[in-house]
Amino acid sequence: MSWKREGAAWLAVAGMAVSAIAPWATPVRNTVAAAVRSLMPWSALSALPVAAGAALTGRRRLAVAAGVVGAAGVAMAAPMVVPRRQADPDPAAAPLRITHSNLLYINRRVAAVPDVLSRLDADVLTFSELTPTHLRRLHDSDLPARYPHRVELAAGFASGTGLWSRHPLTAHPIESAGHHTVVADIDAPGGPVRIIVIHTQSPVVHHDEWAADLAELGALRPSGPAVMTGDFNASWWHPELRAVLRGGGWRDAHQVRGRGLSCSWPTEKWHPAFRMHPPFVRIDHALVNDGLAVLDAVNFHVPGSDHLGLVVTVQRARPAAP
Repeated sequence: MSWKREGAAWLAVAGMAVSAIAPWATPVRNTVAAAVRSLMPWSALSALPVAAGAALTGRRRLAVAAGVVGAAGVAMAAPMVVPRRQADPDPAAAPLRITHSNLLYINRRVAAVPDVLSRLDADVLTFSELTPTHLRRLHDSDLPARYPHRVELAAGFASGTGLWSRHPLTAHPIESAGHHTVVADIDAPGGPVRIIVIHTQSPVVHHDEWAADLAELGALRPSGPAVMTGDFNASWWHPELRAVLRGGGWRDAHQVRGRGLSCSWPTEKWHPAFRMHPPFVRIDHALVNDGLAVLDAVNFHVPGSDHLGLVVTVQRARPAAP
């Protein structure tokens, strides 16, 4: 390894170390920090092959430094693949299956989305980036007949959201300065469940608005069983999202099932530019409160979108013993 290559390796390891520290440096909150945090834990884990290469070429100090950064990445990633403890589901309540699809406002293949959603056979469908054009394409299919209860806040660009349900619902409009937010109580067979559909601003384009959106979500504390789905534009590595989880008593459905390292953006099937790598960050989430147990949480491909969709199956939690 030449001195130039060794110098470049040291710079790379330093960058990996910064990214490993960034999720925990909570006072630092800006556009650059938000972008760096989205690279965790992959950037820190990338130090492991550097450590191996340095060890094989006799660069002991570089090997140790890279090994420490890589070990930090392993320590942060390992808990994300261990299922979280949760309350037992109530066997007397029926499961509820919910999807979320970021349709991408410039999506030209949205007409293929109804076929995908039909096969998933969910009880509730939630959407972000729902435009009037997307809504017309969805209504041209057989899908609306299966979901007669709907809240549709279609809007231009990325601001629209929607919720379709097989079961009767009661909508609760709320004021929001950002993208449209849907709040509805679903009259599910196992008992009412509140569904909140959100879409925050981008932390790279509108950082202050994004932080305000998440702070607003952190103040939501439903009294009964609830699910919050949507494009949060944030991963668990962002302290702003962790504050939402702590403040409202929410849990990420993928983390509960030990799939915290699964990613949702950007999908390589959307644009040739992303085919060189798979999705590297989860910014689409289904959050549940203590009133629900998570039975499953998986991803699915949304035709024409740059986001993977998600399917979460929940069931009312068993009541606590007196």
